Order: sequence, then structure tokens, then C-alpha cells
Amino acid sequence: MARTTRRGVLGLMAAGVVVTTAPASASAATTGTATTGRRPRPVGIETKSLDRLHQEAIAEGGRLVVYAGGDSPDQSDGLAQGFAQQFPGMQITIMTDLSKYHDARIDNQLSRNRLEPDVAHLQTLQDFDMWKSQGHLRAYKPAGWEAVYPQFKDPDGSYVGIMALAFSYLTNNALIPPAQAPRTALDFLDPKYTGKLTITWPNDDDAVLFMFKKIIDKYGWSYLDRLLAQRPTFVRGVPSAIIAVSTGAAAGTIAGISGLAANPASPTTFTLPDQDFFQSWAQTAAIFTKAKHPAAAKLYLNWLLSKPFQQTSAFQWSVRKDVPPPAGYKPLLQYKNTSHIGFHEFMKDRPAVEQFKSQIELYLGTPQGPNPAGASGPLLLTTS
Repeated sequence: MARTTRRGVLGLMAAGVVVTTAPASASAATTGTATTGRRPRPVGIETKSLDRLHQEAIAEGGRLVVYAGGDSPDQSDGLAQGFAQQFPGMQITIMTDLSKYHDARIDNQLSRNRLEPDVAHLQTLQDFDMWKSQGHLRAYKPAGWEAVYPQFKDPDGSYVGIMALAFSYLTNNALIPPAQAPRTALDFLDPKYTGKLTITWPNDDDAVLFMFKKIIDKYGWSYLDRLLAQRPTFVRGVPSAIIAVSTGAAAGTIAGISGLAANPASPTTFTLPDQDFFQSWAQTAAIFTKAKHPAAAKLYLNWLLSKPFQQTSAFQWSVRKDVPPPAGYKPLLQYKNTSHIGFHEFMKDRPAVEQFKSQIELYLGTPQGPNPAGASGPLLLTTS
């Protein structure tokens, strides 16, 4: 279901979700830490209940700092509110910004021994592999670990997906009747979309970039020539494109995102193509070895992966195999025209990413406009 406010459009990290039932179990097994050049020590799955982990987090001081990837400053407000409501006495700070800015902050803070976040969940998946190899991530397996699809977790427990997301075609129902919603990227070349497309700059968002990579791999660079002839408007941040479509300022966008629950009142149609590629990935989280609040970090990850939270989360697919997909959709891994690890592999090949991004920039120019997440100030952003 598409929403028309910035908070509603992309509360994609389960904003607004309040989980009131705490699953009783998860595992505290040994906590190993990755060390440079070595595999982390094997760890078991957490066995402590959320209540017990809550008590330990309160005894530790009751504070938690999270860096969350996102395009809107209030995108994670519902997540913070839900956590604070379920765990009284906890003070959680979630700083939301583009993942490509958060990872720079984290690298800078690590180099200066001034790490701020206890946990990060980001779109820049390559960072988790790098931080693991450098010994910066705690090997930890929250409760429910065995239920998480193997494609979405590190086998050593250094990081884990918390929500599976997808970009695909989004159109406004008043301007494009649902029966005429696009089925392939070629449909956006129809004259009815001329001057009526709003698209997130692909050279500003690597997840959008990857979707464009797959489109151009299939249809060639001439597709981009023809798309630009449609006079699309380019914006920073996926929520900006979604809001344009939801409000009728645009007829459609190529890389949109939406809740998948059927809603007759929704002003938009979210379409997964039959043959064309659509982009999917798991927003991924990890605990840092230098986290100031490790007990709170464990509580947070166990809460995010708990079955009640994953079942209640209003947007897109769960990372757990035992949580059914939204009505009318298949489990994400059953779709053959997406790649569940392709984006991760793409992100790890930074020379190839930058080469393709540079080619896109030849056509589109450099992204224009302020940071859509609203964050500003020095790179070493502090939260205390």
C-alpha cells in the first residue's frame, strides 16, 4: 500500500510496528568476534528470552544507538517508538541517513576509535564483508537464526538481513488504470508517460543503479536514450519518487517500493514484472565489536528477527522462512526474475559499480538537490 506522506511512504524498516508479544527464546551462546585474517569462533544461537535480554540491557545502562540506512529523516521513527514501547526503560537513538554516508561515518569513527553506533542496518552490503574481515563485527546469532534464509545471513553470524525489500514498477491509478500497469521496462516508453515519469537518480542510489544495470543489460544503452526522450524528472531519494506517484504529480516510476498488502484505497499499483528483472535485497544489520551497549544491541537484533515482529511488519517480505509472504505474492526466493544475492555481489565489485555509475552520469549528469534524509554537518556525526 503506497502512502502519501514521507513518513508513511518509507517506514520500510517496519515503522509504526509495535510488537506486544515477546517470543520466549533465543540464544546467548558464546559471543565470538571476528579478527583480521581469521574466521570468528563458532557461536551458538541465542537462547535467552527477550525479557531476559531486556533485563541485561537495562542493567547495562538502557541505551542503544543505531545507524539506519534510509532516505527520509523520520523513516525509522516508528521503529524506535515500537522498540521503546515494548522495552520500557530503554532509550534508543536511531540516526537515519543514506547508507553511503553512514558507512563513511562509521569508517571514519573506527579509524579514530570514536565509534558511535552499536548496530548498523544498511543497504551498502559490501561494507559488512569488509568490516567482518577487519574484525569490526561481533559474531552473534539471534534467536530464530535457523529460520532466516541462508541467502540473507553470514554463516559465521557476523551480519544478518532484517527485512527483504524489492524495487519494481509503481504507477498512479488515476493516471494509469491498474489493468494498464507496466509489465516490462519498455512499457515506460509509451507516449502516455511522456513528461509524467519521476525517477530516483540511479547514480545516487546503488539499489536503483543495479536495477538500471539489469535493464540496460537486457535492452542496451539505446533504452536509456529512449527513456530520456520521455523527459523524466529525476529526484534524490526513493520516497521522493513514490510521493510524486502517490499524489499524482507523476504517472509512474521505474524503481518504486510499496507495502504489498492489498488495499483497494491505495492510489498506486505496484507491479512485479513477469519477465523483466526486479531488484530485491535484504537490508542487513550487524553489531560492532566496539559497541558501547552490546546487551542492548543483542536485544534489538533479537526483537527485529523475532517471529511476531516479522509477522507484524507491514512492508514487503520477511527474511524468515516460517513467515508467509503477503497475500497474492509468492515467497521472494520463488521468483526467478530477481536475484537474492546478485545485489550483494554487485556491491562488492566496487570498480564495476563505479564504472557503470560513471556511464550513467554521462547521460543524466550528477544528482542534484539536498540530501533527502536531511542529515547534514560534519562527517563524524555524534549522537551524544
